[in-house]
Amino acid sequence: MTNTPKRPEYRRVADTIRGRIAGGEYAPGERLPTGKELAAELEVSQGTAEKALRVLAAEGLITMTTQGTHVTRIPQKIRRAVPQRYEATYRERGRGAFDVEVREHGYEPRWETTVTETDDATIRARKMWADDVPVQIAVTTVPKRVAEAADVKGQDTGTGGIISRMAQAGHGQDLMREEIDVRPPTAEEQEFLGLSEDHRVYELTHSAYTEDGTTVETTVHVMPTHLWSLAYTWYPDESR
Repeated sequence: MTNTPKRPEYRRVADTIRGRIAGGEYAPGERLPTGKELAAELEVSQGTAEKALRVLAAEGLITMTTQGTHVTRIPQKIRRAVPQRYEATYRERGRGAFDVEVREHGYEPRWETTVTETDDATIRARKMWADDVPVQIAVTTVPKRVAEAADVKGQDTGTGGIISRMAQAGHGQDLMREEIDVRPPTAEEQEFLGLSEDHRVYELTHSAYTEDGTTVETTVHVMPTHLWSLAYTWYPDESR
């Protein structure tokens, strides 16, 4: 008979805290007891309690800073659904797909855009928030002639975002491709997104092409995996 390995004590402590968060005993944004306080309450060593907190921090359920340990303020992952988010009827319910999908989850979206120019392209770098929680970094590169025709060099690209402006300027996106990697965040990403080196981010590269195969947009999205879910829907039979 094979003996089942005993579950490590720190895992059992993490389960207890996780259950309290799920049950609402610890509310979003609420400060948690310290490792020392949890150790006394749960009758474990302080090292065990602190290891359990690090597990939950890596999962994204809590954040640990010099100001204390708090339950994450974004308890429900934001769902990024493709192809839905790229459909005009969806995007044009707001100022682009991000605006709509964040509002759908009951959060208030906000973003700051920095626009720079090279000889060949307009680059739009955005920092993005949901309820004032940093949730994404996105850098979009648009060929200069397309950016000028679509008038997407400003901070605000209006209802539907840059895809709608491109379509109106005759540069409609006919084909899209996305590649996704999961990696540790860079130091800069850690600082803005409030992550530790134990967290992971999606690096999603979105490329869009016109009917003749011309690239009109390349966007690199960086999103914490604990804040986002990625959903893709398609028909396996392209004739549909």
